[in-house]
Amino acid sequence: MNRRELNLSVTFQTLEEFLNRNLSNFKDNDPILGVIGELKIKNTKIRNLNELLAKSTEADYAVKSTDEHILIDIAIKVSDGLKIIAATRNDAGLKNEARISRWELMHMRGNEMFVRLKQLYATALPFAKELLPLGVSIEEIDSLNIDASELVNSTPAIQNIKAKTKQATAELREIIADTNILLHEMLDPLMLQFEIVDFTLFSEFKNIRKNIDRAAGYTRKEVAVEMN
Repeated sequence: MNRRELNLSVTFQTLEEFLNRNLSNFKDNDPILGVIGELKIKNTKIRNLNELLAKSTEADYAVKSTDEHILIDIAIKVSDGLKIIAATRNDAGLKNEARISRWELMHMRGNEMFVRLKQLYATALPFAKELLPLGVSIEEIDSLNIDASELVNSTPAIQNIKAKTKQATAELREIIADTNILLHEMLDPLMLQFEIVDFTLFSEFKNIRKNIDRAAGYTRKEVAVEMN
């Protein structure tokens, strides 16, 4: 959810709370009561979708973190195997190239970790046969030759999360658009009567509506035209 959608979600809720506080003013006005009921339903859907998107973001991070930890485990295993070979050969260069720590990998930023894993892959590949008796398979070595984008795209769980997130985002935008239409085409005309009979109520409503329109990205001029 982007900042615009977040702001609209908050302002829609503010409007609902305002209308609920003033229900006594609308008790004999069935059209307005009907709009209030629709607004409540839409706000509930918006809240549910926001919660779903938040959970999807957390799940996406958790799955990727799990996969990264698996890769780190493999990297340490390969590194340890190469260190044994380096010690056997008394190869200081190989020992230096194989040197890597879990802490180092876990604290790397962005694609740095994947660059380092590729370097380790290039170092280990020529020693694949010697690493095999040490419990390191060629598949494990190959798994280090991966980009961050490949990690995301190759994980079914992440693909599933991304699909759900995409659908929820589309639904959220559709409901927000429908809510704006409800307010502009139904509630705004119905509230005009209060400009005369209860100007204080109408002024508060007008201010909330201006905030909603600004959250939607309207210019000040457009908001002024809409509300006058």
